[in-house]
Amino acid sequence: MPTLATPTVVIVPCGGKKADTTSPVPAGELYTGSYHRAARRAADALTSGGGRVLILSALHGLVTLDQPLLPYELRAGQPGTVTGATLRDQAQALGITDADVTVLGGRAYVELARQVWPELDAPLAGTRGIGEQMSRLAAIYTPAQAPAAPMPAPVDDAAALQRLAARRAEQAAREAAHRAVYVTADTIRIDAHGRATVAFTFPAGTGKAKAEARARAARRFAAAYGVTTHTDALTLTAHGTPARVARFTSALPRLLAQVENYSMLTVKHYSRWERHSTNRNLVESLTAAERRAHLRDFRARSFDAIVDTLLRPADEPAPQLREDAPMWEQAEAVAATYAEYGWFDVTAKHHADEVAALLAAAIVETTPAAPVLATVIPIGARRNARPAARPTTARPAFDQLALFAA
Repeated sequence: MPTLATPTVVIVPCGGKKADTTSPVPAGELYTGSYHRAARRAADALTSGGGRVLILSALHGLVTLDQPLLPYELRAGQPGTVTGATLRDQAQALGITDADVTVLGGRAYVELARQVWPELDAPLAGTRGIGEQMSRLAAIYTPAQAPAAPMPAPVDDAAALQRLAARRAEQAAREAAHRAVYVTADTIRIDAHGRATVAFTFPAGTGKAKAEARARAARRFAAAYGVTTHTDALTLTAHGTPARVARFTSALPRLLAQVENYSMLTVKHYSRWERHSTNRNLVESLTAAERRAHLRDFRARSFDAIVDTLLRPADEPAPQLREDAPMWEQAEAVAATYAEYGWFDVTAKHHADEVAALLAAAIVETTPAAPVLATVIPIGARRNARPAARPTTARPAFDQLALFAA
């Protein structure tokens, strides 16, 4: 007697970016973000020989592509996320409890689905951030669906090339000016021993507390780049080999700008929570001063927690959101959620061309300290020789940086 084949199901996560609509639209058209679209393309490739694609909505659970939905604001792991019990009921109703399931999503969505399918396949497991996940998704759908784009025709117009170069230079200058709000660096100096030093300043224009937080983050990022530091108020001096110091100098402004971007997202998350109807009573019980204090504290703690997450080992668990606690007590969990979603390798934020330019512009000292020459005594005369008198000249100054050359 023939047996029915085990159904194949590929589940993709919902997305934060949704269609701008006030009327229900099919779930397959609701989510418009690039991550969701990439997951859908990969799911279509995996089911091209048969199978079905479902969306795992943090609010609604398992939904078909044609199920009408309205926009909402919720991600898996946040308070209000659909429960495992609901997913099991939905899977039974869809007849896929015993299906071969693949989940193309991050850890929160995979862990949620594992409550129904403990042996599911998770091709994105082990990735750290959206960039690496997008690469894996592309590796799934590119061979099947995405032919290589034709190479653009070479541009022979010298004027067009000049305009392109000018636009790129203008954009780079704007980005550099934006990053200078967070940190500036002086010229790298390389001493006669081949050790490099550079000083950073953290402007306090956006507030002294924020500048101090950036300085703290810089010290931690410096360790990841293999350079040593010491601080004085809102400055930081880094020491190390010229190559490491140049890479760190190139990377630090970009690292701080990225942390600031994630911090802004956590603050927006907090603001959305304040406006949520189920939280109004709790928020309205606070005075205006208390609300401002909670927000400042939330922002400060989330900034440090973002740095923690970017530097945390992959196998170390992240803080989790709790439904029984107000949002101002959960800065670390919110920050970890956003930083893990957009995780990147902090040691790969430098730009090779900029590193080369920084080294080319470095100030190189060419005069080393005068060496102390030892007196050579013939071997046969050593036994009877009287100890030589100590020289009366002053010793050369001790070079603290020489310790790093050991």
